[in-house]
Amino acid sequence: MNDGEVPEPRVLTRPEHCLSRKNIDPDALKVMVRLNRNGFKAFLVGGSVRDLLLGKQPKDFDVATDARPGQVKKLFRNCRIIGKRFRLAHIYFRNNKIIEVSTFRKRPPDTLPEDVPEPVPGKPGDNTFGAPHEDALRRDLTINGLFYDLETFSVVDYVGGVEDLRNRVVRTIGDPEERFREDPFRMIRSVRHAVQAGFRIEPATYDAILACAHLLRQSNPSRLHDDVQKDLDRGHFASVLRTQMETGILAAYFPELETYLRTGGLPDSLFQPAWVWEALARLDEAGSGDPNSRRFRTASLLLPLLEKRLLDAFGFPHNPVRNPKETHLYLIECSAPMGLQRSQREESKTLWVAWLRLRAYLSEGKLPIRFQNKPYFSDACAWHIFHQSLAEGRSAVEVEADIHQAVQTGRAVVKRKRRRRGRNRQPTPNP
Repeated sequence: MNDGEVPEPRVLTRPEHCLSRKNIDPDALKVMVRLNRNGFKAFLVGGSVRDLLLGKQPKDFDVATDARPGQVKKLFRNCRIIGKRFRLAHIYFRNNKIIEVSTFRKRPPDTLPEDVPEPVPGKPGDNTFGAPHEDALRRDLTINGLFYDLETFSVVDYVGGVEDLRNRVVRTIGDPEERFREDPFRMIRSVRHAVQAGFRIEPATYDAILACAHLLRQSNPSRLHDDVQKDLDRGHFASVLRTQMETGILAAYFPELETYLRTGGLPDSLFQPAWVWEALARLDEAGSGDPNSRRFRTASLLLPLLEKRLLDAFGFPHNPVRNPKETHLYLIECSAPMGLQRSQREESKTLWVAWLRLRAYLSEGKLPIRFQNKPYFSDACAWHIFHQSLAEGRSAVEVEADIHQAVQTGRAVVKRKRRRRGRNRQPTPNP
């Protein structure tokens, strides 16, 4: 295609696709309608179009327009411009809902020579605005490069995304190796979309991931943490992790976890790689409806690594109160690739120590009242039930029965002590 030549898109008219306005967020519709009425083009873009064509309900609805960020702000009082290098308009609605509006952009020019200073972020020339077809070509995957035009109720395809959706294929836009070198995080997104949609990765794209996975070692930590958190929050995590192992992605950004899953733990340890895979699969089956899904998924990855470090350093037996300083430091190091916040690390550490104490008390057949009254007691019990049901194949009812029996025994001990103290305090009768 020559410079300045606009490619002819494939346009699916309303009878040719299943996307309906009824499934689009009403606030996103309001944004597009107002932009259209003021003479601007406005398309629904990205993952929302992909999901709607697949019959799924999108989590977010993004809009692309030829209006500049300042022009968008003039049309919406509830608008805020964010970003330094790439200016985006966030339009706020009730219940903390945000509709993101971006201006059509084209791929930035080649990297400047070393002797040419980089533009100052936020300066007028820093945003490379473009036309709709240029905006489509700069996106990562063909299935994410589709537009929905509200004015004509049509799907506009400049990149072959419609065909790839029908063939259930994940493919990069342009040369895959070049696109992954531009942004290594496209590899993580390619795997995520393929697994979650049940698609296959196109061979050239898959080979490029194998060749470029190592680039994630030098990637931006904050962006990496965002992507890892997205995977942890969604289903199909076990399949995502397996595909990341196969392609070398996991070894690049989380080598400790990759080594553990390949080589295994110590023979007498509480965790084994097989347990981790089974735990992740069980949590994926439970779905987002399980309140413990998110933190148990995190614990299923983190606690085996923590245990292995402690056992390598100090050996057996497990002692919940031994080496608290090392436990804290190891937990920080193990969780670094996951980007956990401090509160999340503390939650994991509390769960680890409480669970080991629970196991020690259960081995004695009684749970002291002071332990039952701790705020973390219920979490430790829930994790113990989850762990035992996988590690020993026992039903949750059996494990709960053991805990209940130990609880009752602990309460009975306290009652006997109180009765004994009461008898000792009885005053002697006067003669």
